[in-house]
Amino acid sequence: MQILKENDMKLLSRKRVIVMIENKAATPSRAELIKEVAKHFKTKEDLIVIKHIYQQFGNKNTKLIIHLYDDKEKMKLFEHEDLLKKHKKEDKKDAEASEKPKAKENVPEEKTEQESVEESKEE
Repeated sequence: MQILKENDMKLLSRKRVIVMIENKAATPSRAELIKEVAKHFKTKEDLIVIKHIYQQFGNKNTKLIIHLYDDKEKMKLFEHEDLLKKHKKEDKKDAEASEKPKAKENVPEEKTEQESVEESKEE
């Protein structure tokens, strides 16, 4: 992770950071990026907002514009609700993905068309 620019905005209680990250494969999800940024800047994941993700075609580098807040109240005050919803959706998807691999229940199989036609002929 390479820090390109860092602005401390004391009146807004946040830092605006522009970062360049090298991808190993496809562009990582917001949740993965937030975890990586939280480790690097040693802050809580729920105080990070990724404003923009810039990915160029054929390039393995991703440019991020990130806001690191001091408290949640200021984050809710200054950030758009839609952007905050995006971050919450990512968290929910990750939680659902970890819960999904449960045992399947015995679900009765549906009859194929051929079986249903054969039953109607027998009657």
